[in-house]
Amino acid sequence: MPVKPAWLSQLYLTDLNSFIMKNSTLRLVGVQLACFLLLLTASQSVSAQLRNYGIIYSENLRGNTALFGNTLMHITRTSDGTVRTDRMNENAADGNSQYGNDNSNMTQVDIDGSTGVGAGTRNSSSADLQLPSGTNTIRMARLYWGGRVLNSDFTSFAGNRNIKIRFGTSNTYTELGSLQIDSVQVGTGTSAYFQYQMYTDITNIIQANGSGTYTVGNAPLSTGSVSGGGYYGGWTIVVVYENQTLPFSSVRVYDGFRNVFNGGNPLTTSVTLTGLNVPSGALANTDAKMGVMTWEGDANLTGDFLRINGNLFSNGINASNNPWNGTISEFGSHVTTKNPNYTNQMALDIDQFYVGTGYGIQPNATSVDLLFGTEADQYFPGLFTFVIRMKDPTIILDKLVSDASGNNQPEANEVLTYTLRGKNLGVGNANQLIINDTLPSTVTYVPGSMKVNYCVGVSPLGAKSDASGDDHGDYIVSGPSRIVRFRLGNGSDGTNAGWIASLDSFEVEFKVTVNPTQTGIIPPIINVARVQARSDANVLYTDDGLAILNPSSGPLPIILSRFTAQLAGNNQVRVNWATSLEINCSHYIVERSLDGRLFQQAARIAGAGNSSVELSYGITDDISGLGANIVYYRLRQVDLDGKNSVSRVASVRVKKASSDFVVAPNPFRNHVNITLDWPKQENTTVRLFNSQGAEVARKQFLMIAGSNYLTFDELSKLPTGSYYLQVATEEGVIVKKITKQ
Repeated sequence: MPVKPAWLSQLYLTDLNSFIMKNSTLRLVGVQLACFLLLLTASQSVSAQLRNYGIIYSENLRGNTALFGNTLMHITRTSDGTVRTDRMNENAADGNSQYGNDNSNMTQVDIDGSTGVGAGTRNSSSADLQLPSGTNTIRMARLYWGGRVLNSDFTSFAGNRNIKIRFGTSNTYTELGSLQIDSVQVGTGTSAYFQYQMYTDITNIIQANGSGTYTVGNAPLSTGSVSGGGYYGGWTIVVVYENQTLPFSSVRVYDGFRNVFNGGNPLTTSVTLTGLNVPSGALANTDAKMGVMTWEGDANLTGDFLRINGNLFSNGINASNNPWNGTISEFGSHVTTKNPNYTNQMALDIDQFYVGTGYGIQPNATSVDLLFGTEADQYFPGLFTFVIRMKDPTIILDKLVSDASGNNQPEANEVLTYTLRGKNLGVGNANQLIINDTLPSTVTYVPGSMKVNYCVGVSPLGAKSDASGDDHGDYIVSGPSRIVRFRLGNGSDGTNAGWIASLDSFEVEFKVTVNPTQTGIIPPIINVARVQARSDANVLYTDDGLAILNPSSGPLPIILSRFTAQLAGNNQVRVNWATSLEINCSHYIVERSLDGRLFQQAARIAGAGNSSVELSYGITDDISGLGANIVYYRLRQVDLDGKNSVSRVASVRVKKASSDFVVAPNPFRNHVNITLDWPKQENTTVRLFNSQGAEVARKQFLMIAGSNYLTFDELSKLPTGSYYLQVATEEGVIVKKITKQ
């Protein structure tokens, strides 16, 4: 549409059936969700089948969305019918152009030609679906098509609600009817025209074929030169897929059909998309991806905008004042895997971009506010996708035991106090937080001894009853099992477990008495407690706390101020301890166990003999080949006279080695995604080499301790062939071979 004078007015949609004129604009009232709207002028007769936006897919899964498509119309010369590629590609640099489809000679794209396998299609174009390597389970797929078409053409085409689709470039087409028609009709009679959108379900087709080239055609379209926006047409496919190599994500897809129309006045209109499931942890930029499909945006008309939670959207080829500029893009770069491969689709936009930072998406948010505006254009947003990576908790539990006599040796009928301390070291919430401690047969629970010493969301703190259903603690007897249970965190009560945020901690305690034996010999008291919590993606996380009181070993003849065991790198555990007092200390033996019961020597370190100052010790233990998820450590202190005693047990959860990183898609076209674990927060550089060993690309990433999901993009210009992706870790250089299609 041509640029027109601007003055302030606003429109709000609330009811499609109630039209109230106010301040020379149209105000629609009555619908709960504020949506897009249509400005009517007195000289036009308009009928509308518009549709509010709603969720069509919602799930938390290890997966993602794909959004691809192509135009079905292009500008040609009236003299000889040749394509004006100069105009179709003039917006390649930044998305803006001096050319548009308004008053341009628009004709239909038909890559099949008039004969052969494509005979019988009025129009056709293709685009590629790219899925990551591995097994992809298609959860949902829809095909959308639309355009501007004369009423006479729209009604005269046989099967005018149908579309044709095929996989590959030579297979037989499948013809499908539309499940929905959304449209705006302007004018009356045969000269009236529709601006429409239709869709149909193609889940079974994508499931049967997967990645590759899809050709779509036969949409009802009109050709020629016309004012008021020009003729346009195209198609889009949205796919939701699951792949177990990907992180858990909240996947949401919305569709509808609204008209953001200027008609000479500056216009803003808002939409609130609900039903999101933003994770609790802070988002990195690539943790949240948004996709948008709109119809009738023009590369030559500036003044449009999109605000996400009040923040103006833009990237390299979608300007802040012209986001709907006929581009098909991913993360600021043109998508090239389509035929014809124009940079300007002349009124079809399919854009995907990251919104994890800078767009006000807060932890735990359930909605996002979109504000659309125009000063001289009109456009029809039809489809939105959100993929938000879920954040994981890292829940740990330490268990301490103290005996009433203080000599660290269990005695018959002696009271033992167990203290359970834990913390969420991850970036996501730990939900449904429960501690279960199953008592061994060697002890008896002391009634009324359960206490919550500290935990967010628990009020009041202090003693808890043994009965079920009345507070945060239960003592449960079921057959031979005797369980001490705590429900903790925000929102916890007598029946429900709650949640704790990143870096929140807790401490509980209870008491038992040591059971006497007929022989009078007290066995070791070994007790394991387990904490469990679920991530925002409903994945279960657990950790065990082990406490051992061994009558054969008396108290340590030292004051042990610190004893820790932590994963320091791939297959390396760092065990550290410190003492503030040593008496006749000969040496220390670091002992390792895979089950918390049977220990063997991992290292030996000489002691100081006698010391009254703080001393620090440490060893690095190589656990290559152990194959355990949890490794337990304890410290045995040996006196000069040979007497010995052991410390409490520390556990280490073994993480996947960073050398096990996953690269997808492989083969790739525009980018690769890298999933890997990393031991600490630091910057690292990922390099790409060609088959001759020359570096062709590099990118620096800020790694976090734990799982990382990286995108190495801007690779579309590389020639096809083999490449080598290199990541330098503390353990050495990791190289993986990848292929460019």
